[in-house]
Amino acid sequence: MNIAMATKMPKKTKMKPGESTDFQLHKSQLTIFSGILRKVFDYTEYKLRKHINVVKDEQQKLTLRELLRDYIAGNVAVAWKKGQPIWIKVSKD
Repeated sequence: MNIAMATKMPKKTKMKPGESTDFQLHKSQLTIFSGILRKVFDYTEYKLRKHINVVKDEQQKLTLRELLRDYIAGNVAVAWKKGQPIWIKVSKD
């Protein structure tokens, strides 16, 4: 995970078409934020919530709600590609 990229404002990050952001874990899953969790803004969580409100298809909304729940629980890492979320399962060893 690229911490420098995670802390930049989204408008200041330039990406070539077709590229995706780095996969991110929820802020509660990162030990770097221990003790200051309330002060950290999780942009991916915010963007997922906003995306759920914009989507019209109920099946897609259901999938996005499940994704958000899994993201907050630390079961998946989320990246964004062309404005759409992509995710991978995270195993906890």
